Amino acid sequence: MKHKIIIIAISLACVSTVLMARSSGYGSANVMSEIEYVPVTHSEPVYSKITKNIPREVCQDQQIAVQQQSGGNSIIGGLVGAAIGGVIGHQIGGGSGKVAATIGGAALGTMAGQNADQDTQTSYQTVRRCFTQYDTQADTVITGYMNYGKFHGRDIAKTSSQPLKEIKVTSSFSF
Repeated sequence: MKHKIIIIAISLACVSTVLMARSSGYGSANVMSEIEYVPVTHSEPVYSKITKNIPREVCQDQQIAVQQQSGGNSIIGGLVGAAIGGVIGHQIGGGSGKVAATIGGAALGTMAGQNADQDTQTSYQTVRRCFTQYDTQADTVITGYMNYGKFHGRDIAKTSSQPLKEIKVTSSFSF
């Protein structure tokens, strides 16, 4: 009987130590895992929209003004202008101012004759200008599949890159 009491006392001490260790976070709980494969009832594709910028070259012809100066003989223009300016200046002036008016008219006539002899012409040139323009294109693509099944009366779903035949389910139990 003494031995039975000692064995019971030791057993109670061990059990109480284990229970205290578990309740205070020490020790480890027993975990059991089970893997099951649930058949897929149906799969649906998952779509996403993607946007692409597609470059294209656009060219346009434009008219550009080009100015060209054609120079004649500016010496001849200056001499003719000086002669005409001198004659007009001589007609305007009177007395001693006649000489000054003739010289002034000749000088102005020289400048006018030289400028009149130079002719500026405008011509147009066709120039092609090109630039890149972007067109936006939206596409809808399949990015994956949503697979559905039933596990113990509950609906489950899992995404994947391809349709699945089964869904792997891991059940864990702690005790």
